[in-house]
Amino acid sequence: MNSRTKYYLSLLITVAVYFGVSNVVFNKVNDTIHIVIDELFHIPQGLAFCERNFTYWDPKITTLPGLYLVSAAFLGSYFQCNVYNLRFINLIASCVNLLLFASILKFVYGSNNYFKNVMQALNLALLPPLYFFSHVYYTDTLSLTFLLMFSRLCFTNRHKLLILIFGLASVLMRQTNIVWIAMVFGHKALDIFIRSSRVFGNQNLTKVKLSKTSLIARDVDSSKLKRYYGLSDFFVALKYHVSTCMITFFKFLSLQDMLILFTHCIILSSFVAFVYVNGSIVVGDKKAHEATLHIPQIFYFLLFYCVFGLPYVLTKTLSTFKLMITNKLKIVFLGLLFALIVHYNTVTHPYLLADNRHYTFYVWNRWFGKFDYAIYATIPLYVFLLCNLYDNLRNQNCISFLLPYSVCLFVVLALQKMIEVRYFLVPYIILRLRFVKASNLIIGFEFLWYLIINIVTFYLFFNKEILWKDFNYAQRLIW
Repeated sequence: MNSRTKYYLSLLITVAVYFGVSNVVFNKVNDTIHIVIDELFHIPQGLAFCERNFTYWDPKITTLPGLYLVSAAFLGSYFQCNVYNLRFINLIASCVNLLLFASILKFVYGSNNYFKNVMQALNLALLPPLYFFSHVYYTDTLSLTFLLMFSRLCFTNRHKLLILIFGLASVLMRQTNIVWIAMVFGHKALDIFIRSSRVFGNQNLTKVKLSKTSLIARDVDSSKLKRYYGLSDFFVALKYHVSTCMITFFKFLSLQDMLILFTHCIILSSFVAFVYVNGSIVVGDKKAHEATLHIPQIFYFLLFYCVFGLPYVLTKTLSTFKLMITNKLKIVFLGLLFALIVHYNTVTHPYLLADNRHYTFYVWNRWFGKFDYAIYATIPLYVFLLCNLYDNLRNQNCISFLLPYSVCLFVVLALQKMIEVRYFLVPYIILRLRFVKASNLIIGFEFLWYLIINIVTFYLFFNKEILWKDFNYAQRLIW
């Protein structure tokens, strides 16, 4: 049996086991409660669409109708319209996500070690908040499916029409996906920006003429991630292209590059048109989701990384401390900057303080909201985690990814007032897919860690009842 056959066989077995176990959990969830928090809005909307009532719209819903349109495509004509089947769409989507994770990892790291790729794909599918929402009727799982498909197609850039379709569909599932489409566009454009300056600008620096096919102009790492560009390369390229009015940038572009950038521009401009017509990025309940500057969201994302990226945090702990020691002045500056940010920009959404059905409610009220010093006491952890994250990324990525990602991370998180664990899922998954190739020990630790968290969270979901006067049935604790 060759390695290719082993890979697909192991992937097939993994998906089958994943679906079998998840289906047992799914049935238990379905038997436990018929409405989980925001399903109060999503399920009636999904039922209306699958019954072909496309005129009904709940004004409390803030996302575009992608989830409900997919529901209508599969339910009603072929399967019965009910809560079970609506939720089941996300369970199927989670299996598709597992396959997409495996495909992306295989492309990035190659197929030499199929076991690692399949196990990492399984771990990503088991990422606890993502795994939980794969059992209920929320937008997150299916939204990720379309975004992963879009990203996978962008690796080869061969199918422009499919890239356009899945890009638009991912935004139709969740508006914030436009930010990650913009990141892919920025990554591609910045990569060409730097490479074109190396080919044409090198003549001005060293008097040596290079061709477009030279080693310095091509992708030179088999992982397909590393490009060897630093921040200095960006500034050199910027200086060069400004002095030449970007002429050589367009001269460097191939027809393939122009077509793929144009495809991205169609998606981005379509979204701009939507925002202009709608008057906001939010559909429906706009007052509850107004854009607010909330920079500490980046710090809360670092805490998310600490919990769910724990194996990678621990692996790099010693090297992170060494990195911090050799950059003492920068660390002190970061600490002071973070102190100013948390002092002047820590805000709380009313939902966070009132809704005891989410873990964030307990974290906030038992730490940040309980002690006045808490927002400052956590600063050293923020600084360490930022350095640790950089340590996990620096040897596998370059400025053409890190710069667009950082900008997009700020846009998608720091303009949100409400703290939601779900908002951190896509940013974390993007980073997780770009960590340096993990050892078997780390992958095994990650699997056991996620397994433990999932067991605990589902145990609490099934056994902890939260009574609200507004409902005649017990509420449950979720992410």
